[in-house]
Order: sequence, then C-alpha cells, then structure tokens
Amino acid sequence: MKFYKKIMITLLILIIFTGGYIITHLTPLTSIRTHIFVTGHPIGAFKGTIQINEGQYKLDKNVLDNENAMIYVIVGYNLYDGLGNIIPNYKVKKTRFLYFTEEYGEA
Repeated sequence: MKFYKKIMITLLILIIFTGGYIITHLTPLTSIRTHIFVTGHPIGAFKGTIQINEGQYKLDKNVLDNENAMIYVIVGYNLYDGLGNIIPNYKVKKTRFLYFTEEYGEA
C-alpha cells in the first residue's frame, strides 16, 4: 500500500507541474507575464498593460512571419535588465498550441 501511495503522490505532483506549465503558456499575455515573473520582476509581471508593438512588427515582418511570432510591449511600467537598460519588447512565438516568450530589442 505504501508503494502505491508514493506512486500516486508522485503522479499527482507531476500532473500539477505539467498542468501549471501548460496553463501559463496558453495565451501570449500569460506567457509574457510568466516570463517577466520568472526572470526576476514579480511586481512588473502584474503592472502595466501589454500591447502589440505594431511599429516593431512592421520593421521585422518577414522574419517574424517565418517564425510565427509577434512583438509585444508593456505600456505604463518600465522593466530594467541587470545593467539598468529598459527592456522594451517581448517576442512571443507560437509552437503548436503554446506560446513562448523571449526579450526582443528595438531597431
């Protein structure tokens, strides 16, 4: 009985972590907020408004369309990297049904 209980607890923990990972990458906005939270800006993850950066997208349209990606920006709250530079944009790639975020520089 103890062996089955350990297996059930292990499976339950695995399902919770996998489900949490999928839930935090289902939409571009939750993916961006998760990325910001995990990279060390827990307050910044919940402040500001996330919008599509049309200008940056138009500049890099060919590359972004090939990668199935879009550029987003946070309005109303500035986030800074370790050197004190503002992090202006985030590139969100869609892979199957999940979205993945990375920081993206300005032109």
